[in-house]
Amino acid sequence: MTADPESLRIPLEGGFVMQLRPSELEAVAQGLGEFDASARGNMLTLASAVRALPLNDRAALWELAVRRYARNQTLEQAAGSIGMDVIRARALLEALDKALATVPPPESMSNL
Repeated sequence: MTADPESLRIPLEGGFVMQLRPSELEAVAQGLGEFDASARGNMLTLASAVRALPLNDRAALWELAVRRYARNQTLEQAAGSIGMDVIRARALLEALDKALATVPPPESMSNL
């Protein structure tokens, strides 16, 4: 079962919206060690965690997370491939970890 496409839209700065791909969400969740009982739950949890970050960090974080967790690149490779320094990359991934810890379980998210 896939998530509603609307639940995978992430607002960005300047009124732009980033649409997360289910295949990328599944791959990132797998790379993180999957933290929910279902693929749909993993997608909703990840999307909510990205949405919880500051607007200006969301797109860069997602590009980094896909490279780091879905493509299994080292932190240095993942950061370098998008022109980011390792210190910033580490900070973004730590922010994602913190956001993931605060996301309520998918079954309690009535608006998703």
